[in-house]
Amino acid sequence: MNVIPSPRDRAASLFQEQWTIYRKMVDNNYLFHHEAYGCLRDLILRNAPRGFSFLDVACGDARGTIGVLDGTPIGRFIGIDLSAPALAVARKTTATLDCPVDLIESDFRTALKSIKGQIDIAWIGLSLHHFANDQKLPILAQLRHLVGREGLVVFYENASPDGEDRDQWLQRWDLQQSLWTALTPVEWHAVRDHVRSSDYPETRSAWIALGHLAGFSQIEEMMVSPTDLFRMFALRA
Repeated sequence: MNVIPSPRDRAASLFQEQWTIYRKMVDNNYLFHHEAYGCLRDLILRNAPRGFSFLDVACGDARGTIGVLDGTPIGRFIGIDLSAPALAVARKTTATLDCPVDLIESDFRTALKSIKGQIDIAWIGLSLHHFANDQKLPILAQLRHLVGREGLVVFYENASPDGEDRDQWLQRWDLQQSLWTALTPVEWHAVRDHVRSSDYPETRSAWIALGHLAGFSQIEEMMVSPTDLFRMFALRA
């Protein structure tokens, strides 16, 4: 007898397939997470007050940020993700933190509106680029509201040098195939299809303009990936 898997089982299976590919990308540093998280940790150590609150937007399994937060005087951790399986892993990952942990299963555009209290540091890693330009602005504006006058927003996202359009960025993305040797051809094309259907990079100047429109007066470019496909910015009121 054939058993039709439940929606929850199908979601878990899809998560596992996608997460296996993503973990290969992270473990092989194809997206330069090592450099990005190192930069984030330096920012935290230089700027975060004792007992600081940390918001991880689209936190996934939270493995990367927990490594960043190790040994810091964190007082509160909030993670948001739409994936229940990812948050199930995050519950185990964040158990090492010696502070209250709140994991929210939700679209982060909705969840950001429900967060109470001021956030000292808000982090978005490779998630904001899934939205079109006019959809990115209200998200950044909500983060500006949450961090107030003293907090910090940091994001690491798909980005182009000024003068490059999306098609040109995608052409440069495709050049990575020969370097991503840990992925099978099927896995590479799954990633490529996702990027072509869902990724909307902004130029350096466009990201900075969005930050100013959202209400940030200080915007600093902290890092450019070696491929010049990603950039990190720190935004302050």
